[in-house]
Amino acid sequence: MSDPAVPLTLGSRILSEDGYAVVTDLERHGVRLRFSTGEDRSVTFTQLQARSVGDDGPQAVHVSLFPWWLQLEDSVRREALFKQECVLEARTGFRFGLRELAQPGEPFYPFGDDFGLSLAARYREMSKVVSFERFTDRAVMRRVYDGELQDHRIAPRTLQRWDNLWASGGLRRLVDGRAIKGRQAFDVIDADFRRLALEKFAQYDGSKSRPNLQEIERQIRVALKNEGITDPHLPDRITQEFLSYHWRATGSSVRAQRSKSLRRVAGHQSYPAQHPSELATDLTIANNFVLDPLRERAINVEVGVIHSIATRVIHGIRVFPRGARGIDVGLLIYDAMRQFAMVVDGTTIDDFRWCGIPESLDLGGNPVHIGRRPTVKRDLTIQGVHYLPGVAPTSLRSDHGSIFVGEHFRALLNHFGIELRLSRGKKPTDNPHSERKMEDLERAYQQVPGYKGRSIHQRGRFIGIEADEPLLTADELERHFRRWVALDYHRMPHDGLTLPGAPGIRLTPLEMHDALADATGRILVPQHPDLLYQFLPIIWLSPGHAGVEHKNLTYDAVVLEDFRSVRPGTFRAQDSAMPFHIDPRDVTRLWFRHPDTDRIHEIPWKARHLIHAPLGDVVRDRALERIKERGGNRSINRTRIMRQIIEEIGELTTAPTTDEWRARLAAAQLRWEQSQRDHAEVADAHRVLEEQAAAGLPRIRRPEPSTTPDGAEDPFDFDAALPDYDEEAI
Repeated sequence: MSDPAVPLTLGSRILSEDGYAVVTDLERHGVRLRFSTGEDRSVTFTQLQARSVGDDGPQAVHVSLFPWWLQLEDSVRREALFKQECVLEARTGFRFGLRELAQPGEPFYPFGDDFGLSLAARYREMSKVVSFERFTDRAVMRRVYDGELQDHRIAPRTLQRWDNLWASGGLRRLVDGRAIKGRQAFDVIDADFRRLALEKFAQYDGSKSRPNLQEIERQIRVALKNEGITDPHLPDRITQEFLSYHWRATGSSVRAQRSKSLRRVAGHQSYPAQHPSELATDLTIANNFVLDPLRERAINVEVGVIHSIATRVIHGIRVFPRGARGIDVGLLIYDAMRQFAMVVDGTTIDDFRWCGIPESLDLGGNPVHIGRRPTVKRDLTIQGVHYLPGVAPTSLRSDHGSIFVGEHFRALLNHFGIELRLSRGKKPTDNPHSERKMEDLERAYQQVPGYKGRSIHQRGRFIGIEADEPLLTADELERHFRRWVALDYHRMPHDGLTLPGAPGIRLTPLEMHDALADATGRILVPQHPDLLYQFLPIIWLSPGHAGVEHKNLTYDAVVLEDFRSVRPGTFRAQDSAMPFHIDPRDVTRLWFRHPDTDRIHEIPWKARHLIHAPLGDVVRDRALERIKERGGNRSINRTRIMRQIIEEIGELTTAPTTDEWRARLAAAQLRWEQSQRDHAEVADAHRVLEEQAAAGLPRIRRPEPSTTPDGAEDPFDFDAALPDYDEEAI
């Protein structure tokens, strides 16, 4: 062990990578050293650490050996010093390589340049000397007797090999590599190299493409050269280990690099969601191709999911065309507010159907349904009814995407009193539950044709139509997702679900939902068949004797007879306009809520029966652009405008067009089909209610808004959520 540090003086011995050195002069900020290689140079005090190591050991160590040298075992250090002393004495005649550090009797014959023998001859003589010394060393001979060493002698060739190692790398090369394998720390690498390497690795946070490791090393060495560092100490093995270790730590892919960089700003505790009504949502590109019947080719679609953070129940899942809009994600909330059921009978599985609510009072004088229905099947069989529970959202976690911060979506959340909790920009770890939910969908993706993998490097050569694979349509993929949710995901225990006081218990999402529902009470929105229209935008139009006109399309229905000439201020103060709901996915009809009956009535486009193609806002707007390009419509009357729009829509739908426009038409087709299904559900619900009313089931009056004990309005009473036409529209 080393003794306490001692001050440096003239003649102090220094151990460095280049052998021994002796202090020849004390300078203001350092010392002047003469090295065993014959070189003289000044070094600062900060590069030396003074210490006494015994009579034959160094009195100070150069910083170039820290901390590598001190990490070695004593036996390894002694062996390396012994080899160096043999080399230095053969070369210079002095054990420590310097005349100032001469031991008694040095130089001995024939070592050093004074006796005129070649270096090979000197090593032959040195072989005899060290072999004799080792023969008299009991420790060495004991190792020979025990079979650890084959012989106590050291051959001249071995000494010459030591000489070559010392000449190429100094003391470091004389250390037995077997003794330091797996024990060296990265501190032995030049500090500037390590600094530049860490700075370089920090740049790869998922925003830059990932080069190979050889290119990274080249860039680091160039940076070293630019800083004027031309002789860094970079042992090959440990340097490559250092680079490989830190390169792996950044992540094996750009996605992994992004994830690791976000951990520095991610939370370290679980999201404190305790109520089933705290939801999260997200959209992502589906990992399956679907068939576009219009273009007869495979296309990409997006999948939107809304789920409860506390229970992990998926309350809604939809397939959207690329470029989903605010109204699309608003329909996810619409799904979350409704309870669905799916029936499995043998090998027949129907689609989810809106099944009303387990406990509620209807908003519109419809029959009463009481008694909370558990969502978990009491048996373990797959046969029977499977429920997808609904919930009244109180908060919604989403990323900072434009569709979530848009005017329509924010107005929709304000309308229902839902708090929007946005993640920070470019910080997906703020919404980890939704990110993880998209990973859960991998099981569903792989069960149907068209699976393309998570990334390009996982994609096979033949997928979709090219391999004659029977792709699903977007509608079929959505039905598959719903079946997977009911029959797979909701029936599997979820590792993220725990109950206080019951460690190790395994819960499914539906079991967690029922457990929290018992604790929280009613968590559903009171249901009404016309709930859909609260999620559609409102436009204000003034009806005339020909109906109402919007975007050069005229709409009319019998229900408007009493509103042809309404008095200003009837619906809003400034004019005689009336509120109409519009669905941008299908602009062939509007919807009007009658102020007396509170029923929604369909107001169709007059020429709806003349076209046989989807008419969404995208198609309509493009048709109007084509009319404008032809010279406008000032010289023609309303009837001709209608006919020209029909003509343009037919041309847009059937004539060959650009790939971009055909893609937009395909998206419009998908949205139109979803619109038909949503409005068909409403029609079916009204039909069921009329049948129940005809059977004499009781009706009730609409209840007044309830309040909490402190007088505040009940946040789960959505009677007040009905549109107020005296206020500004959504």
